[in-house]
Amino acid sequence: MTQVTARTAHRKCKCNTMNANLPLIAAFINFIVICFADTLSPEMQMYWENHMVQPYFDNTTKREVTAIAGQTCQLHCRVKSLGDRAVSWIRKRDLHILTVGILTYTNDQRFQSLHTDGSDEWTLRITSPQARDSGVYECQVSTEPKISQAFRVNVVVSKANILGNSELFVKSGSDINLTCEALQSPQPPSFIYWYKGGRVINYSQRGGISVLTEQQTRTSRLVISRASPSDSGNYTCAPSNSDSASVVVHVIKGEHPAAMQHGINGANVAHSSTYLLLLVRRPTQWRAAPEWPVGR
Repeated sequence: MTQVTARTAHRKCKCNTMNANLPLIAAFINFIVICFADTLSPEMQMYWENHMVQPYFDNTTKREVTAIAGQTCQLHCRVKSLGDRAVSWIRKRDLHILTVGILTYTNDQRFQSLHTDGSDEWTLRITSPQARDSGVYECQVSTEPKISQAFRVNVVVSKANILGNSELFVKSGSDINLTCEALQSPQPPSFIYWYKGGRVINYSQRGGISVLTEQQTRTSRLVISRASPSDSGNYTCAPSNSDSASVVVHVIKGEHPAAMQHGINGANVAHSSTYLLLLVRRPTQWRAAPEWPVGR
């Protein structure tokens, strides 16, 4: 009985040692195949790749991606020595299978797998990503046991911002000075266009217009010198990779110091000044109210 127990323990020890060395054995086999691949026949190479060589991931790919809402993003998964195994893309939060090979397994057709024959790259393309698409996605290979590589996607909503309030009051003859920022975009915009009333501002139609755009700081500055009432209107800043922002400009004639303020606050100041002026003038016309007798 003691001998049987000893033999069983010895066998278990050998199995555990063998299992622990499997990764090393697989790596050694891969090394041998790579070194002598040129000397093997095509049939033998195919057999080794499909049955003996273990797939592995290329870890040089970018694993964390920041995408802009509405703009296509891609996740690149590279699998070496894939053989006859299949590559799948899985959404981690609900374990939903999105693609297997180049076939889409979801009703959401925004998800698509891209692959070129002979390439080791399997790309998950997400068309028009939304904030809800943020999360972890897995590139999975159908080995036994399965191996996978995780990718994190962060979808941001990038919106431009014009400094100041939504309305701007400018005295006729002064300059219109607008500054637009696109700070939320993960990458600097390739261009920033300025529109007036839905049309791109025409620099040749009116002189005195200048635009200074700095891609690294993601800002653009529009200056219209010697503004006239015809320059009043809705001005829009539209970066290439952000939602647009607008401001309404009022160019007014005459001396209206309070109205030169920015936005609705300026209008409130103007109303407050008028109200205070009435309070100053009207007391001279007021009479004191008669006092009521005490004790009645």
